[in-house]
Amino acid sequence: MLDALRNPAFRSIWIGYTASSAATAILPTALTLYVLDTRGAITTLGLVLGARTVGFLLGALLGGVLVDRVPRRLALAGSSGLRGLATLAAIPAFDASIWVVCACVLLASVGEGVFRSAYQAVTAEVVDEQHRQAANAATTLSLRACQTAVPLATTLIYPALGGEVTLALAGMLWLGSSAVTLKSRSADGAAGERERERRGNLLQEYRDGLYEASKHRWFAAGLGALAIWLSMSYSLQQLVLPLVSRERFGGNTLIGVALGAYAIGAIAGALVLSRWTPRRPGLLAFAGLSLYGLVPLALLVADQRVIVLAYLLGGLGIEMFNIPWFTAIHREVPREMLGRVSALDFLVSYGTVPLGLAGLPYLITWFGRAPVSTVCGLATGLAALSVLAVPGARELADPRRPCGG
Repeated sequence: MLDALRNPAFRSIWIGYTASSAATAILPTALTLYVLDTRGAITTLGLVLGARTVGFLLGALLGGVLVDRVPRRLALAGSSGLRGLATLAAIPAFDASIWVVCACVLLASVGEGVFRSAYQAVTAEVVDEQHRQAANAATTLSLRACQTAVPLATTLIYPALGGEVTLALAGMLWLGSSAVTLKSRSADGAAGERERERRGNLLQEYRDGLYEASKHRWFAAGLGALAIWLSMSYSLQQLVLPLVSRERFGGNTLIGVALGAYAIGAIAGALVLSRWTPRRPGLLAFAGLSLYGLVPLALLVADQRVIVLAYLLGGLGIEMFNIPWFTAIHREVPREMLGRVSALDFLVSYGTVPLGLAGLPYLITWFGRAPVSTVCGLATGLAALSVLAVPGARELADPRRPCGG
């Protein structure tokens, strides 16, 4: 990991990514508290958070083509700048109209959708193949650290600073991320410029991206397993964990302990994979993803230790999946297609969660919590392990074409 961070170009974008991750972790907590303080209605909060989800999906859709059309360093810096300015603009909008707030949040989230695809593409440009897994581990480590510590810090500083200052802090972090990224030097030289010159219309570019993704059978099958994990087990635990914590253990303590265990497992996975490169990364990745199937099953057990252990293993397993997965995308997908293929990955990842959150409550009402949890857990594990039967999945390299990208 330290070898990857000695690369000055990657170090710059990693610092920008870390600042962006901190701001991203601040925003939902600060928005929730500030909306409730100023508007006091759960329906208003739903509008604001819904605008955030819609904005991200639009940004991911836009970013797939944008990142492959413009210099990626500029796309990365511009997306952070957009988020920073939109967040700062949302502060006075609270005194005007909630619809203006929603518009600002939507724009900020569009920037987030573009940022994720741009960061994946820039990482592949500035880091050589030998150090990409370590670079992805460093990225995961900063993300998990921010996701663990920043929301807690936000809840502590919000009462002292207030909503306006807390939101302004997020906006300034994004502007700082943009400034740091602009100072980086991309490895995308003349070859990259020629790749962008050979572009067609938007629809054709989307078709080209989908065709490229479909050529990698391990990627297409992996997306299917991801969709099942996110729409079933991941979505179900968001709904059920608070209920289990309150009904069986008399409060919210289990929520924090379980999510803390998940973060510890994820950080441990990132540290291990920063130093170890498995011979068959796909075998590790999909076995790791299958571990998350233990989470909904553990929530059926009236034992806190079992639940915490399942979350710990789930966090470890997700990073056992994420780091080899992103490294394989960097290696196998041609550089000029990275933006579109990464965007497809994020669209599936984030687009299926709202479907699960919308549909699972009805299934739980009709069939009961235990049957639905059991099906979700088993489906997640079986879907992940079944991908290993796909040619190339165990190596995360399609045997029909040479490695490159």
